[in-house]
Order: sequence, then C-alpha cells, then structure tokens
Amino acid sequence: MAAYAQGTPYPEIPQLASKDFLFAQYQEDVQNAGKDIQRGASPVPGFYTYRAQKGENVFSVAARCSIPQETLATVNHLENAFTVLEGRQLILPTVAGLYIALKPQTQIEILLANEHSVEVNAQQPPVCIINGEKFYFLKNARFSPEERAFFLDDGMALPLENYVLTSPFGMRVSPISGTWKFHRGIDMAAPAGTSIAACKAGKVKAAIKNDYTYGNYIIIEHEGGMTSTYAHMSKMLVQKGDTVRKGQTIGKVGVTGLTTGPHLHFEITLNGKSQNPQEYLKK
Repeated sequence: MAAYAQGTPYPEIPQLASKDFLFAQYQEDVQNAGKDIQRGASPVPGFYTYRAQKGENVFSVAARCSIPQETLATVNHLENAFTVLEGRQLILPTVAGLYIALKPQTQIEILLANEHSVEVNAQQPPVCIINGEKFYFLKNARFSPEERAFFLDDGMALPLENYVLTSPFGMRVSPISGTWKFHRGIDMAAPAGTSIAACKAGKVKAAIKNDYTYGNYIIIEHEGGMTSTYAHMSKMLVQKGDTVRKGQTIGKVGVTGLTTGPHLHFEITLNGKSQNPQEYLKK
C-alpha cells in the first residue's frame, strides 16, 4: 500500500481568481491530473489551501476549482453540502476522487467507510497523509446515490418517533417550583425506555450522570456552532468523545433529575444562544 506523505505547509491560494498566480498553477495541476487519469495513469495527489470567503459554499468552491464536490467534502470533513465555509481553511486536492478518513468524524464519512470497506480491503488503495491525518484515496471515485442523499440532507431527525409535547420553548410556570421562568427547550413525553435518537450527526461534548436538575444527560456538538441536549435519560448509550450519526440511538427516556414523569427534555443552542427546537424540527 503506497503512502503519499505530503509536506506542510501547503501553498495557500489568496483568492480563486485566474489572475492569481497560485490559483492559476493549481488549475493547471488539476487539468494535468485529469489528463493523466484519462490516459490510465495514477497521478500523485498534491494539495493547496484556501481560506473560504463570505458567501462561498461547497458548490461554488468546487465549481471554481474544477473538482467534484465530494472531493472537496471528503478531504475537509464537511458534514453536508450546507456546512458554513466562511473563514475556514480548506484543503484543495489536485486529483479528483474520494478521500476516506481512516478515523471517520462525520455521518457521511462513517457511511463512506462502511460502503467502501470491501473495496478498500481488497484493493488496498494508497494512503494520503494530509496534515498528519491518514486518508484512503479512491482515484476518480464519486458518491453513490445514497451517499449523495446523505450529503445533501440538512434536515433534523426527531429525537423521539412518538411523543406528546407537554411543555413548549419559552416562558412557563415550572411544574416543579410553580414559578414563572424561562424553559430553554421542549419536553417530549414518552414511555420510560423509549429510544432517543441524535437529531443530527456530531460529537458527544458531554455525557453527565446524576445531575440534580437534568439527571442523566448528553450534549452533542454539531457543525455550524450548534449543540443539542437530551436530558432525564434512564440510560446513556454513548460517552464523551464519541462520534454519532443522525438518527443513531444515544439513550433511553427516563425520569432522572427534576421531573414529574418520563419524558425527554430537548434543547438546541446556536452559537451559545437557546433556540426553539420546534422551529428546527419542522424543517
């Protein structure tokens, strides 16, 4: 198995404009690699970097660079096509294909690792070492229809399939204290032991046991500065540091902490500010 160890730092392209010397050089490298592939050769991937500007997204950057969206997405750990890129330093490969992380971080990466496991094990593709991280490289490969559907899906899964909304987001009379106070999430009543799903892919930021108020609860970090919180669990099935998929079962409904009955207290924050989960679950 060949390993392409790329040196750092990579050339940084100031702007995606033809008048920029480095961008013109990058475009030439991409064109030459494409010609090599058409001739049946296996060009060695090279890499540049670029800091995304306001208004740019995976579609516009990929089009400007003449590389497939999945090439840009897989080498940069982009969770989906709607991941905010502004201010983010992107890796720009010169050779099209899928860069499959040996340590998957996002839902699409986990799906890629599973779907291409046989291919990877059988063919033993080369490994690219990019900024010290290892990727399997599948030359000229593209997303399957299922992988593309995942990549283009920015919706949010319901944490409970069936529930009764017993308390909405906002000001309310607390059922515990009887006082008027702000409720930072929604309460979703369901039988104890009901499975709780992650609303989006992400990484477990915290898995706390026996908190006085929230009982057993989990906080998941998502792309774009979003977090989701799941409280009053009877059982937690993930731990801090775990990467979870959208819809993955992360725990069970319970009555831990301050609660009057079995339910899930579900919160969403965006850049540290509480949001109404119902507005997101409608999308």
